[in-house]
Amino acid sequence: MMQTDDLIARLSTEAVQTVLRPARLGIMMALSILIPVALFLLVLGARHGLLLAWSNPVVPFKTLLPLITCGLSLLLVLRLIRPEARTGATVWFYAVPLLAALALWIGAFALREPSARFAEVGTFSLEECLGSILLLSIVPVVVMLRLVQQGAASAPTLSGALVGLTAASGVTIGYSLFCTRDNPLFFVTWYGTAILIVTLISALLGRRMLRW
Repeated sequence: MMQTDDLIARLSTEAVQTVLRPARLGIMMALSILIPVALFLLVLGARHGLLLAWSNPVVPFKTLLPLITCGLSLLLVLRLIRPEARTGATVWFYAVPLLAALALWIGAFALREPSARFAEVGTFSLEECLGSILLLSIVPVVVMLRLVQQGAASAPTLSGALVGLTAASGVTIGYSLFCTRDNPLFFVTWYGTAILIVTLISALLGRRMLRW
């Protein structure tokens, strides 16, 4: 005989499956990132000589690492919308961008002269980098949290954190096409810091907004 808790879980799952369209939500989430990034690049433009800069094998990682992180996080957000869903082994794929970022940082630290390691770090560069990513993340975080509310996330704090990670890494993809600072000691550190800040704030918002 079916237990009451099992029946409730089954009914809630069926209800969410009836209402939710993950593909549609995923497209809307992606658009919430693409639109502010497109406006940012339309106003300020991509960096001069972007294709030439990409001939340096380090530079594409500025874009590829947040791209991988954004795609992985978006998939996990859509999975956790459903009640009783779990991240499973998917979280281990985060090791790929994390280890790559760590290798870039250590390599740059070891190969550069001490005076050149943090030469690009200044008040203006930090304000531009952190400020741009934080500001561009506001709209995607708000929109995505609202979209996740349509589901029944059983881990609101984790879901909120993943929303922030998706949004921040997504806008970082666009910002990386504008940024001219190619030192991994700069972009790994400060892109990562901005993404972490947005992720933590979104986790706190998710804890309140996604409870049910």
